[in-house]
Order: sequence, then structure tokens, then C-alpha cells
Amino acid sequence: MKKALTTALLLFVLPLGLFGCSNESNSSSSESSSSTKTEQSSSASSSTTPSASTSTTITHAKRAIKVRYEKAKFTTTLDREYREEYLYRNVPGTVDSNKVDSWDNLNVSENKLVHVNKKAIATFKDDDDNEYDHEDFYRITLGNQSGKQYWVGDDVLQNDHENDYDD
Repeated sequence: MKKALTTALLLFVLPLGLFGCSNESNSSSSESSSSTKTEQSSSASSSTTPSASTSTTITHAKRAIKVRYEKAKFTTTLDREYREEYLYRNVPGTVDSNKVDSWDNLNVSENKLVHVNKKAIATFKDDDDNEYDHEDFYRITLGNQSGKQYWVGDDVLQNDHENDYDD
């Protein structure tokens, strides 16, 4: 009789206990993953949408490990997909709060001449595989607007440069 009672108890109570624990762990992990997804989407939306206002500030950008500056002096035009990139006041990753300006306020087109006067090679550490990634940024002035200088990614400019870092 003891054996039958113990067997019945194990057959009914043990699976019920395991099912209850696994159900709770799934719901808590799904809650935490949904909050993580919400955090990621909210941070992405605040950093990737420069509005129609004059500038937006990005405060949670990834920090650069090292930035190397080089002299550069050439004139080129904007790439046809230049609006997908941003105009930064500082090299991304070098300051905690970086202002981002909108292309809409500058009245430019893809045939607009830009003057490049400096290049920055920023090194970032990739969190996924712990390797170093290099990104090129150029300091430009738009046409005759010598007062305003912006930092842009290399995708904004029409020219392809042969001596860029490429991992």
C-alpha cells in the first residue's frame, strides 16, 4: 500500500509541480525579454530620428575606444542616399551628448559640393564577438558655409577611399 501511494503521489504531484515551475519561469522570462525589447526599441527610436527641428541630442551612443585624426583636404559631392545618415557636431563616440542636425534645414541636394578638411577613424569594440570595428567620419563644410562644420559618416560622401580600415 505504501508503494502504491508513493507511486501515485509521484505520478500526480511531481508533474504538476514541474509544470507549475516551468510555466512561471516562461512567463517571467517573456516579461523580461519584452521589457528588454521595449527598452531597445525606445532607445533606438530616440537616437535614430532627427526631427524637423534644428538639432537633436543623442546621449546614449556607444563610446569609442580610440579615435585617430588625419588631415584630409578634398572636395566631393554628396552620395544619393545621404539623407539616411546624420550630421554630427562631434565625432560619434567621443562625447556623452552629441548634437545631431537635420538635412532638411540645410537646403542641400546630392549634387551639392562639400569640402572635407579632416578625417577621424573611430575604433569601437563589438559586444557580440569582442572584436574591434573601425568607422570613418569626415568633417565637412557645405559649399560656401565656412562657419558650420559637421561630422558625417563615410557613406554620405560620393568618393570611395582606397586606404580605409576594413576588418
